[in-house]
Amino acid sequence: MSDKRKLILACAEQLLLAEGDSAFSMQTIANKVGISKGAIYLHFKSKDELLLAVFERQTADLLDKIRAILESDKLTPIAKLKQQIRFQHEDLKQYQAMFQLLLQEESLSFSNNLIMFYQEFRLTWLTLQEGFLLENYGEQVRPWKTDLAMTLDGIIANYLSLPVIEGIDFDTEKLVNWVVSCMDSICTALPNQTLLPVLTEQDFPSQKEIEAKKRQLHEQKVQQAFLQLQEKSQKLKLAPQKREIVDHTIALLEAQLQGENPDTVLIRALLAGLRDYRGLNTERQLLAERLNVEAV
Repeated sequence: MSDKRKLILACAEQLLLAEGDSAFSMQTIANKVGISKGAIYLHFKSKDELLLAVFERQTADLLDKIRAILESDKLTPIAKLKQQIRFQHEDLKQYQAMFQLLLQEESLSFSNNLIMFYQEFRLTWLTLQEGFLLENYGEQVRPWKTDLAMTLDGIIANYLSLPVIEGIDFDTEKLVNWVVSCMDSICTALPNQTLLPVLTEQDFPSQKEIEAKKRQLHEQKVQQAFLQLQEKSQKLKLAPQKREIVDHTIALLEAQLQGENPDTVLIRALLAGLRDYRGLNTERQLLAERLNVEAV
Protein backbone atom coordinates (compact mmCIF):
# COMPACT_ATOMS: atom_id res chain seq x y z
CA MET A 1 0.00 0.00 0.00
CA SER A 2 1.41 3.38 -0.99
CA ASP A 3 2.16 6.02 1.66
CA LYS A 4 -0.43 8.37 0.14
CA ARG A 5 -3.12 5.67 0.26
CA LYS A 6 -2.25 4.96 3.91
CA LEU A 7 -2.50 8.67 4.74
CA ILE A 8 -5.88 9.00 3.02
CA LEU A 9 -7.16 5.93 4.85
CA ALA A 10 -5.90 7.14 8.23
CA CYS A 11 -7.47 10.58 7.76
CA ALA A 12 -10.76 9.05 6.61
CA GLU A 13 -10.83 6.82 9.67
CA GLN A 14 -10.14 9.73 12.02
CA LEU A 15 -12.87 11.79 10.38
CA LEU A 16 -15.42 8.98 10.60
CA LEU A 17 -14.65 8.34 14.27
CA ALA A 18 -14.66 12.03 15.19
CA GLU A 19 -17.61 13.34 13.21
CA GLY A 20 -19.51 10.38 11.76
CA ASP A 21 -20.90 9.96 8.27
CA SER A 22 -22.35 13.48 8.06
CA ALA A 23 -18.88 14.98 7.64
CA PHE A 24 -17.48 12.10 5.61
CA SER A 25 -16.96 13.28 2.04
CA MET A 26 -14.17 12.96 -0.49
CA GLN A 27 -13.69 16.74 -0.48
CA THR A 28 -13.44 16.95 3.31
CA ILE A 29 -10.90 14.13 3.38
CA ALA A 30 -8.93 15.75 0.55
CA ASN A 31 -8.78 19.00 2.53
CA LYS A 32 -7.61 17.16 5.63
CA VAL A 33 -4.89 15.28 3.73
CA GLY A 34 -3.87 18.38 1.79
CA ILE A 35 -4.44 17.02 -1.71
CA SER A 36 -6.97 17.57 -4.46
CA LYS A 37 -10.25 15.67 -4.51
CA GLY A 38 -9.24 14.14 -7.83
CA ALA A 39 -6.07 12.74 -6.26
CA ILE A 40 -8.15 10.65 -3.86
CA TYR A 41 -9.85 8.97 -6.80
CA LEU A 42 -6.46 7.70 -7.93
CA HIS A 43 -6.53 5.47 -4.85
CA PHE A 44 -10.24 4.96 -4.13
CA LYS A 45 -12.70 5.05 -7.01
CA SER A 46 -15.69 5.97 -4.81
CA LYS A 47 -16.76 6.96 -1.31
CA ASP A 48 -18.12 3.43 -0.82
CA GLU A 49 -14.74 1.91 -1.62
CA LEU A 50 -13.01 4.24 0.84
CA LEU A 51 -15.58 3.50 3.55
CA LEU A 52 -15.12 -0.23 2.99
CA ALA A 53 -11.36 0.14 3.40
CA VAL A 54 -11.96 2.01 6.67
CA PHE A 55 -14.34 -0.73 7.85
CA GLU A 56 -11.73 -3.38 7.06
CA ARG A 57 -9.12 -1.56 9.15
CA GLN A 58 -11.48 -1.06 12.08
CA THR A 59 -12.83 -4.61 12.14
CA ALA A 60 -9.30 -6.04 11.91
CA ASP A 61 -8.39 -4.00 14.99
CA LEU A 62 -11.58 -5.04 16.79
CA LEU A 63 -11.11 -8.75 16.04
CA ASP A 64 -7.48 -8.62 17.15
CA LYS A 65 -8.55 -7.27 20.55
CA ILE A 66 -11.25 -9.93 21.02
CA ARG A 67 -8.85 -12.64 19.86
CA ALA A 68 -6.25 -11.46 22.37
CA ILE A 69 -8.77 -11.97 25.19
CA LEU A 70 -9.67 -15.48 23.98
CA GLU A 71 -6.02 -16.52 23.61
CA SER A 72 -4.85 -15.01 26.92
CA ASP A 73 -3.09 -17.48 29.21
CA LYS A 74 -3.58 -15.20 32.21
CA LEU A 75 -7.38 -15.48 32.35
CA THR A 76 -9.64 -18.37 33.26
CA PRO A 77 -12.35 -19.35 30.74
CA ILE A 78 -15.06 -17.58 32.73
CA ALA A 79 -12.85 -14.50 33.13
CA LYS A 80 -12.33 -14.44 29.35
CA LEU A 81 -16.07 -14.58 28.70
CA LYS A 82 -16.70 -11.77 31.17
CA GLN A 83 -13.85 -9.67 29.84
CA GLN A 84 -15.04 -9.81 26.23
CA ILE A 85 -18.58 -8.79 27.31
CA ARG A 86 -17.02 -5.98 29.33
CA PHE A 87 -14.93 -4.95 26.35
CA GLN A 88 -17.96 -4.82 24.08
CA HIS A 89 -19.83 -2.49 26.44
CA GLU A 90 -16.95 -0.21 27.37
CA ASP A 91 -14.74 -0.12 24.28
CA LEU A 92 -16.97 -0.73 21.26
CA LYS A 93 -18.10 2.90 21.33
CA GLN A 94 -15.09 3.83 19.19
CA TYR A 95 -16.53 1.60 16.45
CA GLN A 96 -20.04 3.01 16.82
CA ALA A 97 -19.93 5.11 13.63
CA MET A 98 -18.95 2.08 11.58
CA PHE A 99 -21.76 -0.11 12.90
CA GLN A 100 -24.31 2.66 12.44
CA LEU A 101 -23.30 3.05 8.80
CA LEU A 102 -23.51 -0.68 8.20
CA LEU A 103 -27.10 -0.59 9.44
CA GLN A 104 -28.06 2.34 7.21
CA GLU A 105 -28.89 0.97 3.76
CA GLU A 106 -29.04 4.46 2.29
CA SER A 107 -25.47 5.18 3.36
CA LEU A 108 -23.91 2.49 1.21
CA SER A 109 -24.73 0.61 -1.92
CA PHE A 110 -24.75 -3.04 -0.92
CA SER A 111 -22.14 -4.21 -3.41
CA ASN A 112 -20.69 -7.70 -3.54
CA ASN A 113 -17.59 -6.34 -1.81
CA LEU A 114 -19.59 -5.03 1.13
CA ILE A 115 -21.66 -8.21 1.41
CA MET A 116 -18.52 -10.35 1.45
CA PHE A 117 -16.89 -8.05 3.97
CA TYR A 118 -19.88 -8.48 6.27
CA GLN A 119 -20.03 -12.26 5.73
CA GLU A 120 -16.35 -12.64 6.54
CA PHE A 121 -16.59 -10.43 9.61
CA ARG A 122 -19.68 -12.27 10.87
CA LEU A 123 -18.05 -15.68 10.34
CA THR A 124 -14.92 -14.66 12.23
CA TRP A 125 -16.95 -13.02 15.00
CA LEU A 126 -19.19 -16.05 15.52
CA THR A 127 -16.15 -18.35 15.53
CA LEU A 128 -14.61 -16.28 18.31
CA GLN A 129 -17.86 -16.34 20.31
CA GLU A 130 -18.00 -20.12 19.87
CA GLY A 131 -14.46 -20.27 21.25
CA PHE A 132 -15.45 -18.45 24.45
CA LEU A 133 -18.46 -20.73 24.92
CA LEU A 134 -16.66 -24.01 24.25
CA GLU A 135 -13.89 -23.06 26.68
CA ASN A 136 -16.46 -22.46 29.39
CA TYR A 137 -19.04 -25.17 28.79
CA GLY A 138 -17.06 -27.89 27.04
CA GLU A 139 -17.78 -30.37 24.28
CA GLN A 140 -21.25 -31.13 25.61
CA VAL A 141 -22.58 -27.94 23.98
CA ARG A 142 -20.70 -28.30 20.68
CA PRO A 143 -23.80 -29.44 18.70
CA TRP A 144 -25.43 -26.07 19.51
CA LYS A 145 -22.30 -23.89 19.31
CA THR A 146 -23.60 -21.76 16.43
CA ASP A 147 -26.98 -21.17 18.07
CA LEU A 148 -25.29 -20.36 21.36
CA ALA A 149 -22.93 -17.90 19.68
CA MET A 150 -25.91 -16.25 17.98
CA THR A 151 -27.76 -16.11 21.31
CA LEU A 152 -24.79 -14.62 23.15
CA ASP A 153 -24.19 -12.09 20.40
CA GLY A 154 -27.90 -11.21 20.20
CA ILE A 155 -28.27 -10.55 23.91
CA ILE A 156 -25.21 -8.30 24.00
CA ALA A 157 -26.11 -6.49 20.76
CA ASN A 158 -29.57 -5.59 22.05
CA TYR A 159 -28.15 -4.08 25.20
CA LEU A 160 -25.42 -2.25 23.29
CA SER A 161 -28.00 -0.63 21.01
CA LEU A 162 -29.76 1.06 23.94
CA PRO A 163 -27.24 3.89 24.56
CA VAL A 164 -27.15 4.66 20.82
CA ILE A 165 -30.87 4.48 20.02
CA GLU A 166 -32.62 5.19 23.32
CA GLY A 167 -29.95 7.11 25.21
CA ILE A 168 -30.16 4.51 27.98
CA ASP A 169 -26.94 3.53 29.73
CA PHE A 170 -26.38 0.92 32.43
CA ASP A 171 -23.75 -0.58 34.69
CA THR A 172 -21.22 -2.76 32.89
CA GLU A 173 -20.88 -5.35 35.65
CA LYS A 174 -24.65 -5.82 35.84
CA LEU A 175 -24.64 -6.59 32.13
CA VAL A 176 -21.69 -8.98 32.47
CA ASN A 177 -23.30 -10.90 35.33
CA TRP A 178 -26.69 -11.05 33.62
CA VAL A 179 -25.33 -12.35 30.31
CA VAL A 180 -23.11 -14.95 31.97
CA SER A 181 -26.01 -16.09 34.16
CA CYS A 182 -28.21 -16.49 31.07
CA MET A 183 -25.57 -18.49 29.23
CA ASP A 184 -24.94 -20.64 32.32
CA SER A 185 -28.62 -21.53 32.52
CA ILE A 186 -28.91 -22.32 28.82
CA CYS A 187 -25.68 -24.31 28.53
CA THR A 188 -26.37 -26.30 31.69
CA ALA A 189 -29.83 -27.31 30.50
CA LEU A 190 -29.05 -28.03 26.84
CA PRO A 191 -27.27 -31.40 27.18
CA ASN A 192 -30.36 -32.78 28.94
CA GLN A 193 -32.64 -31.67 26.11
CA THR A 194 -33.46 -33.29 22.79
CA LEU A 195 -33.52 -29.97 20.94
CA LEU A 196 -32.05 -29.95 17.48
CA PRO A 197 -29.87 -26.97 16.56
CA VAL A 198 -31.52 -24.25 14.51
CA LEU A 199 -28.28 -23.37 12.74
CA THR A 200 -24.92 -25.04 12.22
CA GLU A 201 -21.73 -23.77 10.62
CA GLN A 202 -22.83 -25.43 7.36
CA ASP A 203 -25.61 -22.83 7.06
CA PHE A 204 -23.06 -20.03 6.60
CA PRO A 205 -20.60 -19.45 3.76
CA SER A 206 -17.27 -21.00 4.66
CA GLN A 207 -14.08 -18.98 4.82
CA LYS A 208 -12.90 -20.88 1.76
CA GLU A 209 -16.01 -19.87 -0.21
CA ILE A 210 -15.68 -16.25 0.86
CA GLU A 211 -12.00 -16.16 -0.11
CA ALA A 212 -12.81 -17.64 -3.52
CA LYS A 213 -15.42 -14.93 -4.15
CA LYS A 214 -13.01 -12.23 -2.99
CA ARG A 215 -10.33 -13.48 -5.38
CA GLN A 216 -12.82 -13.50 -8.24
CA LEU A 217 -13.90 -9.92 -7.52
CA HIS A 218 -10.29 -8.81 -7.17
CA GLU A 219 -9.44 -10.34 -10.54
CA GLN A 220 -12.39 -8.51 -12.09
CA LYS A 221 -11.22 -5.20 -10.60
CA VAL A 222 -7.68 -5.77 -11.89
CA GLN A 223 -8.99 -6.63 -15.35
CA GLN A 224 -11.18 -3.53 -15.36
CA ALA A 225 -8.22 -1.32 -14.40
CA PHE A 226 -6.04 -2.91 -17.09
CA LEU A 227 -8.68 -2.37 -19.78
CA GLN A 228 -8.92 1.30 -18.78
CA LEU A 229 -5.14 1.61 -19.14
CA GLN A 230 -5.17 -0.22 -22.47
CA GLU A 231 -8.00 1.88 -23.90
CA LYS A 232 -6.39 5.14 -22.75
CA SER A 233 -3.04 4.12 -24.26
CA GLN A 234 -4.66 3.55 -27.65
CA LYS A 235 -5.99 7.12 -27.65
CA LEU A 236 -2.58 8.72 -27.10
CA LYS A 237 -1.07 10.53 -30.06
CA LEU A 238 2.49 9.20 -30.19
CA ALA A 239 5.41 9.05 -32.56
CA PRO A 240 5.83 5.59 -34.18
CA GLN A 241 8.75 4.59 -31.95
CA LYS A 242 6.94 5.56 -28.75
CA ARG A 243 3.75 3.91 -29.98
CA GLU A 244 5.67 0.66 -30.41
CA ILE A 245 7.11 0.92 -26.90
CA VAL A 246 3.73 1.62 -25.29
CA ASP A 247 1.93 -1.13 -27.21
CA HIS A 248 4.66 -3.65 -26.37
CA THR A 249 4.56 -2.68 -22.68
CA ILE A 250 0.78 -3.06 -22.58
CA ALA A 251 1.04 -6.47 -24.30
CA LEU A 252 3.62 -7.65 -21.75
CA LEU A 253 1.39 -6.44 -18.91
CA GLU A 254 -1.56 -8.32 -20.35
CA ALA A 255 0.50 -11.51 -20.64
CA GLN A 256 1.58 -11.22 -17.01
CA LEU A 257 -1.95 -10.61 -15.75
CA GLN A 258 -3.30 -13.58 -17.68
CA GLY A 259 -0.63 -15.93 -16.34
CA GLU A 260 -1.12 -18.19 -13.33
CA ASN A 261 1.76 -16.65 -11.37
CA PRO A 262 2.23 -12.99 -12.35
CA ASP A 263 5.70 -11.60 -11.67
CA THR A 264 5.07 -8.55 -9.49
CA VAL A 265 8.64 -7.28 -9.95
CA LEU A 266 8.21 -7.35 -13.73
CA ILE A 267 4.75 -5.76 -13.50
CA ARG A 268 6.16 -2.98 -11.32
CA ALA A 269 8.92 -2.37 -13.88
CA LEU A 270 6.45 -2.34 -16.78
CA LEU A 271 4.23 0.18 -15.00
CA ALA A 272 7.29 2.29 -14.21
CA GLY A 273 8.12 2.26 -17.92
CA LEU A 274 4.85 4.09 -18.60
CA ARG A 275 5.41 6.93 -16.11
CA ASP A 276 6.73 9.34 -18.76
CA TYR A 277 3.38 9.20 -20.56
CA ARG A 278 1.41 11.66 -18.45
CA GLY A 279 -1.84 10.83 -20.18
CA LEU A 280 -1.67 7.37 -18.59
CA ASN A 281 -0.89 8.49 -15.05
CA THR A 282 -4.35 7.99 -13.56
CA GLU A 283 -4.89 4.57 -15.15
CA ARG A 284 -1.34 3.45 -14.34
CA GLN A 285 -1.70 4.29 -10.67
CA LEU A 286 -5.14 2.67 -10.48
CA LEU A 287 -3.79 -0.62 -11.86
CA ALA A 288 -0.85 -0.44 -9.46
CA GLU A 289 -3.24 0.01 -6.53
CA ARG A 290 -5.37 -2.91 -7.69
CA LEU A 291 -2.27 -5.10 -7.87
CA ASN A 292 -0.87 -3.75 -4.60
CA VAL A 293 2.41 -2.74 -6.24
CA GLU A 294 4.14 0.64 -6.06
CA ALA A 295 3.70 2.89 -9.07
CA VAL A 296 7.22 4.33 -9.15
